[in-house]
Amino acid sequence: MARTGKIARLPLAVREELNARLRDNENGQTILAWLNALPVCQERIKGDWNGEPVSDANLSIWRSGGFADWLKEEEQVHRIEKLSELSLRVVKASGGNLSEGLMAIAAGKLQEALEAGCEVEFDEASGKETISGVSVDKLTGALAKIRAMELEAQKLEVKKIEVGQKGQALDLETRKFNHLRVKSFIEWMADERAKELANSDMAADNKLEALGKHLFGDAW
Repeated sequence: MARTGKIARLPLAVREELNARLRDNENGQTILAWLNALPVCQERIKGDWNGEPVSDANLSIWRSGGFADWLKEEEQVHRIEKLSELSLRVVKASGGNLSEGLMAIAAGKLQEALEAGCEVEFDEASGKETISGVSVDKLTGALAKIRAMELEAQKLEVKKIEVGQKGQALDLETRKFNHLRVKSFIEWMADERAKELANSDMAADNKLEALGKHLFGDAW
């Protein structure tokens, strides 16, 4: 639901600063003094707000609305950051393989749950086995998908290496061919008859044919 109060209509940067101050438990009156002194608020007070600054009531409404939403979002962001950090540690610990690391963690968690007395239960509503309310099928399915994605990534990496090797081989053959061309050119330039034919007034096709026969004989 879109919020339409005074504070909700302030620029994002101002709202972010306000939320940070509220999170740090800054005094409400101090916040209001800071907020109403901002140029953007001064303009609103003189214009849209008919001379009325942001009040304690406005701030109270924001605390229970926009600020509460912001706290939830911050918590979610923090949780994602923690998961990202965990994923990096898992990848590093498992030698660069995320799915193997996650599977090891999942196996360890399942073992802990079973040792703590948690049993594999059958949920009649869903027809699935669960451990502490978590579907075993969902857990294994998610890990299987991650593993499949990593296998595809490994295949792509192998293909890249193969293409790179073929490219290197082609480059080597090209360099060999160019070397032979230069060597042949040097030899041809030392051949007086070849120079005579090359500098003749014959048409290009005829000149090429004559040079070929002279240089390669029957092999031409």
